[in-house]
Amino acid sequence: MKPISKSIFMFSGYIALGLVIIGLILCRLKKKKRERVEAPSPCKVASVDDIVDTKPSFTSTDFKTDVSKSDYSINSTESGFVPSTSPIISDLKFEDLLSAPAELLGRGKHGTLYRVIFENGMVLAVKRIKGWMISTDEFKHRMQRLDQAKHLNVLPALAFYCSIHEKLLVYEYQPNGSLFTLLHGKQPGRKFEWASRLKIAAKIAEALAYMHRELYVDGIPHGNLKSTNILLKNNMEPCISEYGLMAMDPQDPSSSLNGLNLMQQQTKGTSTNGFKVDIYGFGVILLELLTGKLVQNDGIDLTSWVHSVVREEWTVEVFDKSIISDGASEERMLNLLQVAIKCVNQAPESRPSISQVVSMINTIKEEDDKSLVYEP
Repeated sequence: MKPISKSIFMFSGYIALGLVIIGLILCRLKKKKRERVEAPSPCKVASVDDIVDTKPSFTSTDFKTDVSKSDYSINSTESGFVPSTSPIISDLKFEDLLSAPAELLGRGKHGTLYRVIFENGMVLAVKRIKGWMISTDEFKHRMQRLDQAKHLNVLPALAFYCSIHEKLLVYEYQPNGSLFTLLHGKQPGRKFEWASRLKIAAKIAEALAYMHRELYVDGIPHGNLKSTNILLKNNMEPCISEYGLMAMDPQDPSSSLNGLNLMQQQTKGTSTNGFKVDIYGFGVILLELLTGKLVQNDGIDLTSWVHSVVREEWTVEVFDKSIISDGASEERMLNLLQVAIKCVNQAPESRPSISQVVSMINTIKEEDDKSLVYEP
């Protein structure tokens, strides 16, 4: 009987040990489940492309606390909050802006972008700029001139707030995202045909030409033109955003516009050269439309890459394969590439004016439209 008793005792020990292990596992699982329930769920954040650091944090108090650090008095006429006459924001008050839920879209070199949602369903985008060394009077004058120079393809500010410490710009939120997202975002099955790209290029050029013409005397270029600042309206019409919000300092290497540091260092700081900076930025957008490639990718600069490929006479290798497979005209793509290369000339004085750019692109577009009409 002794061996049997010994075996029973041994099996009983194994069973007891097994029950202890199972109990420990169950306790651990229960603890993890409780942690998951208690942990706050991350908020849903709409994509924004021109923001260097996109952190999905979102509380209305973040926005309210950040902004309220500035010196303002809501009930005072000196509060610095100036709404436009747009019916979109009729009766909007500064306290309404601060009390509404605000979603942090991202934080970049020049400021922070929020999406603010109101009880009536209105959604606005708020750009918060810090460190812009511009006087209140100069800023207000600039915003007044921008409001006067209206164009259908330029997103107007609906309101602005100005204090010594910071500036706020209020815009209508554009849910379709930016040209950057359309070109580089992962949207399977979504085609971006040659004709659409050419149309967008023409619309941007015409809008930019209008703004340059209207604001040339004031010396107000865009200052930060790039694909992330080309938003898409509900009808997918391109819309230039944040026009005139960045005072150009060509000697400041930190004020990078799509990797344009070299070009900015060659610019002498005049307002005229500021407009030439816009021409360069537009040329880079054309290169993105033609190649489908990022401006900076693994340390490779798009403009440098395009120049090297063209120099080696492998020009066709430049173009986005998706538009080639759609049967786009190689001749017209080459013509638009030539326009882009002229725009990104390292010597600002050698770049074409925006009116010349518009003329060249419209000629290409007219030829493309004719070919569509006469296609069998």
